[in-house]
Amino acid sequence: MFLRVFSTEIEIITRGPMKYFDLTSVLHDIVSESGIKHGIVDIHAVGATPALILIKNEVLDHLDRFIKKYIPVTGWKHGNAYAHLRSALLGTHKRIPIINGEPLLRGTRLYFLETRPVHNHRRKIIFLVRGKESLTDKNK
Repeated sequence: MFLRVFSTEIEIITRGPMKYFDLTSVLHDIVSESGIKHGIVDIHAVGATPALILIKNEVLDHLDRFIKKYIPVTGWKHGNAYAHLRSALLGTHKRIPIINGEPLLRGTRLYFLETRPVHNHRRKIIFLVRGKESLTDKNK
């Protein structure tokens, strides 16, 4: 069986620490552009301190409070250790199934999170879409 592969990257400019960027519509657009109807999309935020989150909007504030409470900005010997811990806890990679040309999000949204106190920092996010155009085409 032949699988198609489509990859692209986007760049965003951050607006400071603990700022969430909703990438859900970008994800849908990239999957649509790929032409892949059944497969997987891997998303990777490049760097040691960003994070990717799949979460329902109504619990985003709860996650934000949790992170700020249990991984505070102050009190670290290394200046941005908190940013590394936040990134490690949340992760820089997500893998999402594609069914009938749509990412399977089940009511969640995809967010990029900047964990460092930087403004106007350029961040790359890589999307790799793999799969088939159709389940019935054995040669595609």
